[in-house]
Amino acid sequence: MTSITRFCTGEFTLNKIRHRFCLFLLMLSISTVTFSQNSHVEAGLSVIEVSDISSLYNALKRANKNGKTKILLAPGTYQLNKPLLISAAHISLIGDQLNPADTRIIGLGMRRRGQVENIITVHAKYFTLDGITLAEAGNHLIQISGERDADFPTLKNCILQDSYQQLIKVSSGGKSKNSSDYGVVENCEFAYTKGIGPNYYIGGIDAHGSRGWMVAHNRFKDIASPDKRVAEFAVHFWNGASNNTVQNNTIINCDRGIGFGLKGKPASGGAIIENLIIHYDDKDPNADVGISLEQSPDTQILDNRIYLGHNYPNAIEYRFTDTKNIVIADNITNKPVRKRNGAQGMLINNTRVKNLKEMLSKEERTQFEALFWPENQ
Repeated sequence: MTSITRFCTGEFTLNKIRHRFCLFLLMLSISTVTFSQNSHVEAGLSVIEVSDISSLYNALKRANKNGKTKILLAPGTYQLNKPLLISAAHISLIGDQLNPADTRIIGLGMRRRGQVENIITVHAKYFTLDGITLAEAGNHLIQISGERDADFPTLKNCILQDSYQQLIKVSSGGKSKNSSDYGVVENCEFAYTKGIGPNYYIGGIDAHGSRGWMVAHNRFKDIASPDKRVAEFAVHFWNGASNNTVQNNTIINCDRGIGFGLKGKPASGGAIIENLIIHYDDKDPNADVGISLEQSPDTQILDNRIYLGHNYPNAIEYRFTDTKNIVIADNITNKPVRKRNGAQGMLINNTRVKNLKEMLSKEERTQFEALFWPENQ
C-alpha cells in the first residue's frame, strides 16, 4: 500500500488515464487485503439460523464469544428491545440479498428514547451486514466505533431508513488514535421515508477519521432538514479521514451531496467519481451544495453530474488554503464550480447545461419521469 499511495498522491498531471490507474491500484490493493483475510477464516466459520428476536439475541451472544460467525436471518420483522452489539471479529448478519425489505430489524422510533437508540453498534473488525432493512432508530441505525479499531466493515444490499441522527455513524476520537479503515458500503438505499428528516442533525454516512473506504452504487434520498439549519451530507468523510472513494452513487433531494473535510476538521486524498446528484424538491428549506471540499488536499472530483433546482449558487465548491493539489475534471453541472477562501485546484473540461434532461441518459429519464416530470404521466 505505501508505494502505491506515494505514487498516486504525488503531483497531479493532466493525464486522466494515470488518475484512473492510480485509483484502480488503490482499490485493488484494498480488496486483495480484505479477500485474503476473509478467506482465511472461512474454514472455522460457524453458521446460525434465526427466525425471531429471541433467537437473534442468543445467536449474537454466542457469536461474541468466539467471533467467526454468520447469522442467517429468516424473513420477518425483528423488533428490538435492546441494541445489537458486535464485540468479536468476523460476525455477519445476513438476510435476503435480493429482497432486503423482507428482513427488517426495527428500533423504537426516531427519538422516543425508550432505550435501544443505536440499532447496531460495532466494536470489532470484519463486521458484515447484507440483505437487511434497518429502520426507526433513536440515534443511529449503525455506529461503527473507529476508536475501537473496527476496521473492514462491509454493508451491502441493505435498506437504511429513518434515524434521529445520521443513518450510519463512523466514530473516532477520545484518547484513541484508532479509526475505522477499509470499509465498504455498496448497493444500499438510504432514505427518510416521509420525504424530510426529523431535525437538521442527520446525514447518510458520517465518517470521522476513516481511511480507504469505498462507497459505491448506493442511493440516497430525502436527507433534508425541516428547520432553519442545513442537514449534513449524504456522504461525509472528515476529521482526519483520508484516501476514501465515493463512486457511482445516486443522491436525490438531499440538502448536501458529498463532502470531504470541514473547516478545522480536514480530510485528504481520495476521489469523488461518477456520482449523480439531483435536487428538485423546492419544499426543502435548506438545500445547499452538491459536492464540497473543505481543507481536503490531493483530492479528485471526476465525471460527476449535478443538477440543483434551488437557489444555492454553486454545484461544486472547494474551500480554504489547505485545499490544494486537487483536480476537478469532466463534471457536468447546471451551476458553477466555485473556488472559495483561497483554495487552489486544477479545473479541466467541466461543462454547464441548463436542463436536467441534458445530463441524463434515456434510461435515467425514464427512471426519473414520475419523480421530476409528473406532468408527463
